[in-house]
Amino acid sequence: MDNQDALSQFKEKFSSFYQTNKKSIAIVSAVVIAGVAGGYYWANEYIPAQESKAAKALAPMHYYFKNDSMEIVINGDKTLKLKSAKSVADEYASTSKGKEAALMVSIAYMRTKKYEEALDYLDKTEANDKILAGSILNMKAVCYSNLGETEKAASYFAKAGDIAENEFSAEYYKRAGIHYETAENYEKALKYYQIIADKYPTSGVGTDINKYVYKMKAKLGDYNP
Repeated sequence: MDNQDALSQFKEKFSSFYQTNKKSIAIVSAVVIAGVAGGYYWANEYIPAQESKAAKALAPMHYYFKNDSMEIVINGDKTLKLKSAKSVADEYASTSKGKEAALMVSIAYMRTKKYEEALDYLDKTEANDKILAGSILNMKAVCYSNLGETEKAASYFAKAGDIAENEFSAEYYKRAGIHYETAENYEKALKYYQIIADKYPTSGVGTDINKYVYKMKAKLGDYNP
């Protein structure tokens, strides 16, 4: 069979397949086209419009946040027709301004000692840089600590230290060590104190970290001065 015959057979088979399945093909094609069009609309029109609305709604909250008016940040002000940062976080969750609002609400809840609510909104935040990501994990740890979940707090302090990889890491690791020590998990407490001693000995918390290391080794029966 030469190439011309093979091509003719392929055309005949394709024509037959199309006639048999043209309804399904039309549906699939429509779905693909709709998906592409929907994706374009979402990325180029819907999200930018939502971002703009969220930014406009959130803008007044910066003033109240800076002036420690946490109740307005959380609940807004109907008299002044101000939308709360909480409602911005809920309504525009898919936008960067919505995530910024969620972080603002988290801090507001922490300042008013509503730690469970703070954790809910910390889960709605997002960070692309290590410093902010570490800070968010640290805030989660503080919330768990205040809720009496000591080991869970310790694990989040440790995660904050791992992800930050900067000058804040030593402080996060020390908090992890102290919380593990409080929970009588001396092996993990020693682990994080030792990380500070090895990696951050000249940091603010590293200058006296050896006493914590020796203390944990003594608790574990490993210290021989």
